[in-house]
Amino acid sequence: MNALRKAALAMTALTGLAWQAGAANAAEVVWWAPNWGQARAQELVARFEKENPGTKVKLEITVSDGLQNRILVALRSGNTPDLIDVANGWNIPFAQTNQLLPLDEEVAKAKLDLKDFLPAALKTATVNDKLYGLPYRVEAHALIYNKGAYQEAGLDPERPPKTWAELVDYSKKLTRATPKGQQYGFGITGGGEFGNTVFRSLPFIWMNGGSILSDDLKTVQVNSPETVKAVEFYTNMLTKEKVAPPSTLENDGTALRRLFIAGTIAQYQSGQFDLASIHKENPDIKVGTAPIPHPDGKQTAAILGGWNFVIPAKAKNKDDAVKLMAFLAKPENMGFYTDTFPARTSAMDLPRFKDPELAAFKEMLPVARQQPAAANWVQISQTYFNHVQEVLLGGSTPQKAMDAAAEEMKPLLSK
Repeated sequence: MNALRKAALAMTALTGLAWQAGAANAAEVVWWAPNWGQARAQELVARFEKENPGTKVKLEITVSDGLQNRILVALRSGNTPDLIDVANGWNIPFAQTNQLLPLDEEVAKAKLDLKDFLPAALKTATVNDKLYGLPYRVEAHALIYNKGAYQEAGLDPERPPKTWAELVDYSKKLTRATPKGQQYGFGITGGGEFGNTVFRSLPFIWMNGGSILSDDLKTVQVNSPETVKAVEFYTNMLTKEKVAPPSTLENDGTALRRLFIAGTIAQYQSGQFDLASIHKENPDIKVGTAPIPHPDGKQTAAILGGWNFVIPAKAKNKDDAVKLMAFLAKPENMGFYTDTFPARTSAMDLPRFKDPELAAFKEMLPVARQQPAAANWVQISQTYFNHVQEVLLGGSTPQKAMDAAAEEMKPLLSK
């Protein structure tokens, strides 16, 4: 009996050691994921590990502040994670450092159907016809408006403005004193991180036939008549029409949302990610959404925002990183992970994306474009923002400001 017991204990010990050795040898994928999706990422990791018992995922949560630079430092140092979530506007600049893994062969091996992905989203990850990222989240701004404010101003809450002329007209009628204080008709950004203003004003330029740079990125077009007219339309909301609040030069996107929740502005542009906060912080607001108004006879436009998965060229576990990426790219997983829209068309059919309040944001996706993939786009767009601020301050006209911007941008173009 004692001999049998000793043998059993020995066998148990050996089994335990074998298990520990197996656990120690298990493959590990290090995944950097943003904090706003942490709970969903944790759930997906649990599902992945259950389906792939030989692979472990080490989830490291990132924050937006300083993230772009943190990723760049990691790529350059070679001390990288295996999979990273990046804002789609960063994907091409990162790829141009030659520190990202080309994914064409990996995607083919994983049998991912790229025809199911939004073409504009794939463009945010493509350099010289090679794919350096896989989109999973897409978003575009739309018009968000207060239906109650419309009714009080004598406007039909089921008929939002469609053209620039209507937007100005509605904004004037919505700019009025109310029992709760002064209300402004349309909120625009003019402060904070410059991307806030780029995201809100560049679409007006595009829909008017203008641009900041030519399509081949070799010519500055920021002072073209079409561009200047659009900049004038945007800045006039504060300088001429007086339908934007005096705090415009301090306002970023978060400030606009707070002003809308407080009832200080009745309309503004933003993404669907603002809706949850609005409903939570002021459930009395009856929210309306609509495509962004456009010049009469022309098509609306928006910047395509979103996030992509990338794999560093020096990742230690590329094979399992690809396996995890393919798992996350399954329509049901992609639809679960994103809090805006999934990059795959098939994932759009999930029930959560059929909310009528989201219809306007979905309608904007086909007309959304990527930001110019210029090597110095950050400096170029910063220059544009600086001169838009000049106009908002009343220190320059749109034409003079954009002429000055053009001269500063020319040396920044790739030779």
